[in-house]
Amino acid sequence: MKRRVWVAAQVVVGAAIVWFLYRYVAENWAALQLSADAVELHPAPLVAAGLIVLSTYALLIAAWDAVLRGWGERLPYRDAARIWCVSNLARYVPGRVWQIAGMAALAQRAGVSPWAAAGSAVAVQLLAIATGALVTVAFAPDFGHPLIVGAAGVATAAAAAALAWPPGAAWLSRVLSRVRGGPVEVRPVRGWPLLVSALVTAAAWVLYGLALYLSVRGLTGRDISIRASIGVFTGSYVAGLVNVFTAAGLGTREVILVNWLTGPLGPGAAFVVTAGSRILMTVTEIVAALAALAFGTRKTDDR
Repeated sequence: MKRRVWVAAQVVVGAAIVWFLYRYVAENWAALQLSADAVELHPAPLVAAGLIVLSTYALLIAAWDAVLRGWGERLPYRDAARIWCVSNLARYVPGRVWQIAGMAALAQRAGVSPWAAAGSAVAVQLLAIATGALVTVAFAPDFGHPLIVGAAGVATAAAAAALAWPPGAAWLSRVLSRVRGGPVEVRPVRGWPLLVSALVTAAAWVLYGLALYLSVRGLTGRDISIRASIGVFTGSYVAGLVNVFTAAGLGTREVILVNWLTGPLGPGAAFVVTAGSRILMTVTEIVAALAALAFGTRKTDDR
């Protein structure tokens, strides 16, 4: 029965990704054709961008593993990679809850205690938003309303840090108990692993921005500010994370990137880079998930 549910979940997520890509390309095909003159392909920067994105996933897996270790849990890296990569694809199903629930369910299935599985899934989302907001303010101070973005980052960081104190752990226990419909007791996470996870996540945001910079070169042959590309890409991605009503932040990230890239690149090239960046991210996520499933799945009857 568990195997059937697992296969059904894979089919649903796979169908969601196919539909996502089809809808994205179909809706933007006319604009892509009009912007074709702005395309100037350079394969080397595009390959480098893809490799950087894949290495960023490796960092984010390590960040999640650090949170688990902060709760005294251990997972082989290959299992952590499989769980992270597969659950990450669930974000293509509208509603952030599916990604969090998928990570928690797969981690529990791998032997992680239920409360640590669910708690770590929540913690990494808080850390992603917190560090992303702070990186945005540091690298793109003119993005949006800096005081609001910075305050949001500090507030979210405080919420993540609160998990290291008994009152914060008790709050998370109450939240998870309501979601699960039964009692869940979360112990406080150790502060040092939480800090390590935050620093690793912040480094991942920088790498994402560098990948955008290389994507601009690879798709248009032009250059933009590396610092600004880090800040604006991070800000647009975090805005997509906060927007839980669309699959993978579709639309939110694109509007922000197109508006910003139009300045240095013009409207045609801005659209090409934005669409290319979205497709690159989706393709690398699928590649990472397939690789993790191929090399990280344990051959046991009950998994």
